[in-house]
Amino acid sequence: MKKKFFQEEYEKIEVPKEAVLQAIKAGVGRANPGEKPRKNKAIVLTAAAAAVILISTSFMVPSVSKVMADMPLIGQFFKDKVGENLASQKLITQLNETSSHNGIDVSITSAYYDGAVIGVTFDVRGKVKTDQEGNLRGIYEIFDGDKRIDDSKELVYLEHSDNGYTGQIQLIYPKLELPADTTFPLEFKSIGEEEGSWRFNVPIKQLAYETIMTDKESEKGDIKVHFDSIIAGKASTAINYTASFPSEGKYDQVRLAVFDDKENPIHLIADGIDLETKKTGNQFIVKGRTIIPQALKGKTSYLEIRPAVALEEPDQFVSINELTPVQIKSNRQDLTVNVEKVSLNGKRFTIDFQINNGENRNEPFNFFQDFAKNDVTLVEESRKDIYEAPINHTIKTLDKAKLRFRSTFDLSELNNFNPEDYVVRVRLGSMSANMPLEIEPVKIELQN
Repeated sequence: MKKKFFQEEYEKIEVPKEAVLQAIKAGVGRANPGEKPRKNKAIVLTAAAAAVILISTSFMVPSVSKVMADMPLIGQFFKDKVGENLASQKLITQLNETSSHNGIDVSITSAYYDGAVIGVTFDVRGKVKTDQEGNLRGIYEIFDGDKRIDDSKELVYLEHSDNGYTGQIQLIYPKLELPADTTFPLEFKSIGEEEGSWRFNVPIKQLAYETIMTDKESEKGDIKVHFDSIIAGKASTAINYTASFPSEGKYDQVRLAVFDDKENPIHLIADGIDLETKKTGNQFIVKGRTIIPQALKGKTSYLEIRPAVALEEPDQFVSINELTPVQIKSNRQDLTVNVEKVSLNGKRFTIDFQINNGENRNEPFNFFQDFAKNDVTLVEESRKDIYEAPINHTIKTLDKAKLRFRSTFDLSELNNFNPEDYVVRVRLGSMSANMPLEIEPVKIELQN
């Protein structure tokens, strides 16, 4: 993708601080069907952990990055805690490699490789052109844009320094094996308004780590998660697991909530990372990893891991002329949308519906309100698998306690509207992403 495309799209995004945390949770799961969801973002309920979701998201969305960095609660989690911890131990490799293009110098200043986490810091000097707000961003590519690797091309937000600008990149090593010493290709495609090529082979020395082998398994029905090992790094901890899903669960996602021996929650930097996926018979086998941005051995005697799985849910559709009531129901979990009534009156189409039979399951009302507005929509049948701006509509709460809503769609701007050409699309997958199936917890000892 070209830098101009990123900028044009991101400038359209407004991020209200007071709503951003709820928006994070409610918005997860709206990936286009047929596309594998990106799996390197933890989905958790606490505000602090919600910030962790955005550590890599912010590289792609600088407006989000700016808001996150400015929020006092989140700002402390928004930093590279692994890098800071390693720096305090004087374990980060200091570098001074520079690449120049058209009057702009990019210098790699340091790097680390701890367990499964790679971090790089860099400086930018020269005649850079910032945006209208004085911010500078760059687009970089890792591993030569390997499409098998999530987030191989990203946007990073740079901070002003005394001599120019400075930035940091943190990523998860995308393979099972951890070589002792390695280099990885890193290329900056643009700095501010300047396109070019600033290319490096960043040398990284693997810091000493310990692998704690485990043999714990959690399962529910035809879903299993086996915990294989713990990688105990100097400033990070990685949990490796093997998950098996049925054939209809190709895009199921493992989510882990982790607690110490005093039942304190442990914040994650990345969750649900797929390292390897293969199909065996009628099952999908996924080698996965979760990263914790701190060393835990010696701080807690064991980890309590509470796994959950966000189940893949296909979109379902209701014809405008279909007799109501109609129940949209998941075949894999207890999620429903009851379409109570649809009506077409001139240039207005109205649908009354109830979510999950009125059961909120400890989720906030705003979550269901957001689902009602964004995931129960009127779409042209020939374009039902394409995700674009929805037809203009309003949402009204009919009964807050029973989660009943009414959506009214304005058809006045549709040329030659024919009800036979439109359907109501219901995206249960959006709910499933935020209400994962919980399976049995396990305890993993960290003591030798």
